Amino acid sequence: MGQGAAGVSLDDLREARGSRSEQRGNADVLREGLDRLDAALAKGGTVVWDATSLNQHQRFLVHGVARRRDALITHAVLLIDEDELARRNATRPHPVPPGVLTTQLHRFVPPYPGHAHRTWYIGARGTIDDAEGELLGGEP
Repeated sequence: MGQGAAGVSLDDLREARGSRSEQRGNADVLREGLDRLDAALAKGGTVVWDATSLNQHQRFLVHGVARRRDALITHAVLLIDEDELARRNATRPHPVPPGVLTTQLHRFVPPYPGHAHRTWYIGARGTIDDAEGELLGGEP
């Protein structure tokens, strides 16, 4: 996060409740996260929503909070092929179980230009390779 940016991480909220991997309290975690997002946006500045938002439905609630606070929305879409994703997942401090990762990959519906004020497509190197459908020098 940039200097002065606030962040809301659903994994961190789960961890504060006792277990980062515990999914049974997801509704409460989401509600708390949205409340924190609202409070952070009320202060102004940049706020990063750190959550696996696999589809438009999951992003809808976040968009609603941002709209109420008249905030601009940037989607940062990480586009990494399945093999690289599995390799990186295996080295994470908190890896996602392989079956869950496979299910997430099959459920993923990326946001497209027009779903937010700005959309960045970030490649495997961690650079913005495409924004709003305009290639920015990424791999051919």
